Amino acid sequence: MGEPAQVQGVEAAGSADATEDVRWARTEGVSLLGAVRDSGLQSTPHLVRRADGQVIQVSQLLGLVLARIDPRRPVEDIARAVSVAYGRTLPPDGLDYLLRTKLQPLGVVAPLGPHPAPAVTAAPRATPVLSLGLRGTLIPQSVVRPLARALSPLFHPVVVVAALVALVVMDVRLLLSGDVMSALTDVLATPTLLLVLFALSTLGAIAHELGHATACSYSGADPGRIGFGVYLLFPAFFTNVTDSYRLGRAGRLRTDLGGLYFNVLCLLAFGAVHAATGSGLLLLLIVLTHVEMVEQLLPTVRFDGYFVLTDLTGIPDLFSRIRPVLRTLVPDGRPPDPRVAEMSATARRVVVAWVLVVVPLIAVGTVWTLVHLPEIVRTTLESMVTQVELWRTAWAQGDYAAVALTSISAFLLLIPLAGLALFLYRIVLLVARAARRRLGLVSRQGLMSTTDPAPTSTPVMPVNGQAPPAPGPVAAPPPPAAAPGSGATAERVPPGASVGATDSGRASQLPVDGGKADQADRSGPPDGAPEATPEGASRRADWSTWFSADELTDDTFFGPERPVARSGWRRAVGAATGGKIALGPGAAEQRRDAIAARVRAPIDGSRRIVVMSRKGGVGKTTVTVALGATFAMRRGDRVVAVDANPDAGNLARRIAGDCPRTITDLLADVEAVDTFSAMRRYTSQCDESRLEVLASDDDARISQGLDRPGYRRVVSLLDHYYNLILLDTGTGILDSANQGLIAEADQLVLVLRPALDGARAGAQTLDWLDQHGYADLVSSAVVVINAVTRPEDHTVRIVTDHFAQRCAHVAQVPWDPALETGGRTTLSRMAPRTQEAFVDVAAAVADRFSTMGGR
Repeated sequence: MGEPAQVQGVEAAGSADATEDVRWARTEGVSLLGAVRDSGLQSTPHLVRRADGQVIQVSQLLGLVLARIDPRRPVEDIARAVSVAYGRTLPPDGLDYLLRTKLQPLGVVAPLGPHPAPAVTAAPRATPVLSLGLRGTLIPQSVVRPLARALSPLFHPVVVVAALVALVVMDVRLLLSGDVMSALTDVLATPTLLLVLFALSTLGAIAHELGHATACSYSGADPGRIGFGVYLLFPAFFTNVTDSYRLGRAGRLRTDLGGLYFNVLCLLAFGAVHAATGSGLLLLLIVLTHVEMVEQLLPTVRFDGYFVLTDLTGIPDLFSRIRPVLRTLVPDGRPPDPRVAEMSATARRVVVAWVLVVVPLIAVGTVWTLVHLPEIVRTTLESMVTQVELWRTAWAQGDYAAVALTSISAFLLLIPLAGLALFLYRIVLLVARAARRRLGLVSRQGLMSTTDPAPTSTPVMPVNGQAPPAPGPVAAPPPPAAAPGSGATAERVPPGASVGATDSGRASQLPVDGGKADQADRSGPPDGAPEATPEGASRRADWSTWFSADELTDDTFFGPERPVARSGWRRAVGAATGGKIALGPGAAEQRRDAIAARVRAPIDGSRRIVVMSRKGGVGKTTVTVALGATFAMRRGDRVVAVDANPDAGNLARRIAGDCPRTITDLLADVEAVDTFSAMRRYTSQCDESRLEVLASDDDARISQGLDRPGYRRVVSLLDHYYNLILLDTGTGILDSANQGLIAEADQLVLVLRPALDGARAGAQTLDWLDQHGYADLVSSAVVVINAVTRPEDHTVRIVTDHFAQRCAHVAQVPWDPALETGGRTTLSRMAPRTQEAFVDVAAAVADRFSTMGGR
């Protein structure tokens, strides 16, 4: 193996004394959880857990650095080990840069001091806006873990299926016989029953959290405490199942749905008691539990449904993706946000759809709350006064059940006020951070204030001798350590982002005590944290210092052009909004673009492509015409199709009608052809595709066709004026002319019908080529199964499998009525799927262009 390529953006980041013999160690209690399984990101991130329980998601490069940190080894040795594992060279000063500016501010590494493992000091923690607040512990971890292990057998598949079937049976019976309204009337009229209903509902909620912990333990992770807090305006419980981030998708989904499964078990217990007693209280409790379970499946806020969605997509921090997605949807001249680009195509579609639903809901809810805030506060205070009066009355009458009920009611009325205050406090902080970022951006870019320290930039060095297309991010100095709970992070970057050509490592934090927890407790990185400064912004302050002449490009100054959908509903959205919402191309359009790029592969010199078959009537000439037209329309170079059938072929008539001159005329005047314009006098051209054709001589008075030396002279002449030469040969492989064309062919296209006899003849052709020294043509051949009516047919599958094992590519061209007439053949007359099939054939042929030397 050669030396790995340089990791751009880190090799020159250190100063001259950055590589002194400084030893580094992971801070005390840091544990590496490994790579994220079933991630929805294109590059697999890694997970790290600090001693305080905070889980941090880092890029692959940072994960490799953490895994190889050893205080007994110098920085040079660690950099060498990381380079070998990563496959790209990380110099010692680059490693020092990553340690000081990326990992040390997160509290996971520190320079070796008097103690072997430095302690975490003021490490930042994730505090999202829409997260659980005012938390407390209900059941400690020391109790939760053994209890979860003891209950783990309840998640055996047989038990789960039996419970779900029993729930369906119970619900059907209650639906047919239960009187819910009567039960509701009785409970509302009796304070004692209301108190019992509240107590049982609370126990059911705690069982829900215990279900999350048990599912986490059953899947192989370690649950933490069960606690309580305030979510938005309501009291809520949570379970710390942060450790489940290291599980695969199945384990995470089991953890997500474990709470609802324990609700099912509670429902079965309530149903059994109701069947024995006929209690209306239990019937009402069963109905309320069903409503709560449905509510938990909503993915718009951090309920169980939200976490199910995050684990299905593999993106654990949907709320932190809202702003990047909105930036990408609204074109502003900047390149796509990397936090959107790093997601896989499927995950990106789901996240964009989620954002388009959630953002209006949150906006409407927030505006409504702010507008009605005075009324909400006034009504809550009036209700508290009413509860106090009821409490006094109940106490005077000795109705202690009513006393307890009014006390609980008054306490529950305080929670929305506390939640509202916390929510408004976080909103104010978010706005203040945004304003501070905006003012800081103006100060750096607009006012050029001399009082602001200039950011330390990371020069971007070329890889393999090529300069990067655009500047990478600036590495700002490490921020001051944030106070615990402040929500500050070392860097506001996309979680789990990979280290690409111009970045030096990224990290983000996942929540604790509900970052992988119930009721909004599995959030992403802190909202409103400062973002990394784009390197282009700092460079524009003194571009003459930073930019070389090669870097003065459109991409450098304006960013790379953002692809926009050109078809389908995505294009319709852009047209309907006047370009305000410009969606990127979908998966199908991206696939078509990728294939089109393959068709346009550059050619060094010219290429001779022989199209042949052993049987007549299989559509060889049709394939030659369609393949040549596809190349001619999608490439900018010259393409010619030659009718090399010694038995008077009809290639020219398939695209241009009568041709005044033929290959025989060209051969007679070969010495006089010394320019392309002279060459054009012997070819015809299709008006639609611009494909040129050199016709064969079909005069009935001709008694002998062109021989091998004649074709060689003609093809050698065509090499001077055309990049692609398609040769439509005859069916006789033993013919001297055909053997001459095969001997000088660069690539072979074999055409056959989806039938046993055609497949046998094609296989015999390949056998002959193998036995006569043309094994390279066989291995690089493209086989076209023409006029396929039923792709799922058993014969088609057998033929496809056979030739796929021997050749480079097997393509199926569907039957098309436009190709059966035998008249002129143009791409526009073919069905869209037929046109796409020939594009696939052209792409497969073009894949060989880059591996063949020039002639």
